[in-house]
Amino acid sequence: MNAVRGLVTLAIVVAVGVAVKSQWSEVRNTITNLDWWALAVSAVFVFLGMGAAVRAWQHALGALEHPIPAFDAARCYLVGQLGKYLPGSVWAFVLQTELVRRAGVSRANGFVAVLVTVGLSITSALVVGLLALPALFQISTFAAVAVIALVPVALICCYPPVLTRLVNLALRILRRGPLQRQLAMPKIALALGWCAISWVLYGIHLWLLASSSAGFEAGTLMRCIGALALGMVAGVLVVIAPSGIGVREAVIVAALSPFMDSGVALGLALASRLIFTLCEVFAGLVAALSGSRVLRNALVREDSRVPAPS
Repeated sequence: MNAVRGLVTLAIVVAVGVAVKSQWSEVRNTITNLDWWALAVSAVFVFLGMGAAVRAWQHALGALEHPIPAFDAARCYLVGQLGKYLPGSVWAFVLQTELVRRAGVSRANGFVAVLVTVGLSITSALVVGLLALPALFQISTFAAVAVIALVPVALICCYPPVLTRLVNLALRILRRGPLQRQLAMPKIALALGWCAISWVLYGIHLWLLASSSAGFEAGTLMRCIGALALGMVAGVLVVIAPSGIGVREAVIVAALSPFMDSGVALGLALASRLIFTLCEVFAGLVAALSGSRVLRNALVREDSRVPAPS
């Protein structure tokens, strides 16, 4: 088991190193031309967006009757996110499932929690992504119409009675017993709301970069928020590309092209990806190091932890 963990860690380190190196060579000129304050503040909004995503993950676990402290939730989510730099975005979900098991939740329930969180994240991204429909129509009318059609379907699937049936179906496939009670509307609503907040914060990050290059435009803000939400979700769904490389950039370039040259828009999209990578690596590293028993005991009350599954 330790050998497997070592190999996975090494693979992630290599994948992240290759990603950072290649991204830096592509965006060196763009980064150096941006204002330092825009880079710093945009990175802050990325970290804030990660914090909102952690809260969404924590509320999803709570809705499944497996609450864990925020400290543990952050560690499971942030470290697990590093798995998306491996080919195939599913590795992030695999790592999160394994990490949440070590926090006291069974592997099956952890997997269901991941599925619920991904579903809520995609739903909120589709809703927020409506802000970027003009840009999406420029890429593909079919894709834009598909987003419009999927929004009500996704929202219906998030309705607790419907979502509970979907969760029980997943548990039946995993040969596990059904949930003891229906998912609570407050927890699901909170998770969905925190997901939406994370997309808005990520979009503000992109808007700050774009504003530093082309000046502040109120119309750009809505497009940046919607485009980044749709682009990142599309990147997750295209599992063959590590971290959705190329998919996110296409949506962002279409959103920013009316306000700037397409070459500049592509440079900003790639710069945004590099900033995300560095922030995720930093947050994941800090979260991993926080796993020391001394620090954990200092920050997390013993009676607040979930007991290990028998």
